[in-house]
Amino acid sequence: MPAVASPSHALTPASPPGEFLSLAHLVVRAFRGANVDSWCAVDLTMSQLKALFVAHAPGGASHSEIARALGVGVSTVTGIVDRLVEHGLVERHPDPADRRLSHVVVTPAGADLIDGLWESRLEQLEQLLANLTGDERAALIHALQHLAAVLGEHA
Repeated sequence: MPAVASPSHALTPASPPGEFLSLAHLVVRAFRGANVDSWCAVDLTMSQLKALFVAHAPGGASHSEIARALGVGVSTVTGIVDRLVEHGLVERHPDPADRRLSHVVVTPAGADLIDGLWESRLEQLEQLLANLTGDERAALIHALQHLAAVLGEHA
């Protein structure tokens, strides 16, 4: 198979976008890998955990909203939510506008689980940021705020 010539504008690890992607990948891998224990201790499938996070929205989430978020059918969501109900992490609340429908709402136990996972992430981030000087932390926050604004995620 002949080698394909790369265009002159191709990203390389040394180009600014390539360097950014390499550094972002390194940071994400370090961040993800350092906190495996708290996430692995959760006795839920990935689909159940994702559904729990979707249902953690204010007012909960409908089965169809969870199905869209997970990329599965509503019938699949029924089983996922059944398991979460059995674990005491969510409850089904009837939709006041249509009693045939229900909203999946996170229970205090479910909220505690989510809060615990986020708390472990915050602790890990605090440990990582403790290695930076105040000026470095301020520069990092400024750069991330600017990037978020460019991406339209933060004004």
